[in-house]
Amino acid sequence: MSAAKRLETYDTDQPWVIYRYLSTDRETRITGRSRIQCECAVCGTRKTLRLRIPRFGKITPPKGGKHVERLRFLQAHLHADAARHPMSWARPLLNPAAHPGGIDLDLLAMRLEADLRDAGAIE
Repeated sequence: MSAAKRLETYDTDQPWVIYRYLSTDRETRITGRSRIQCECAVCGTRKTLRLRIPRFGKITPPKGGKHVERLRFLQAHLHADAARHPMSWARPLLNPAAHPGGIDLDLLAMRLEADLRDAGAIE
């Protein structure tokens, strides 16, 4: 499976946290590990989790429905200030679903202009 076809999803309780599944179910059963890349749109942190999964037999869902490593990442990225406007996030366009009223194009233009000015691309 190519990287373009890998599943990407987000956490509904924290829509600024994105998951990219780097290993298929078949690869996971062969290796005994699932690789999931977690990315936080607020601070820009990206971390690949390597979760141990049984190679044989039935896979029982973890208590609470999420693996302990995933819960640790979510806990570390609660961001009490996440309610602030998404255009102030490190990666504001990472998950458009995180913008309840849609993306304000005027604010996006201002953000892009500020980023370009900070990078020295425009004066």
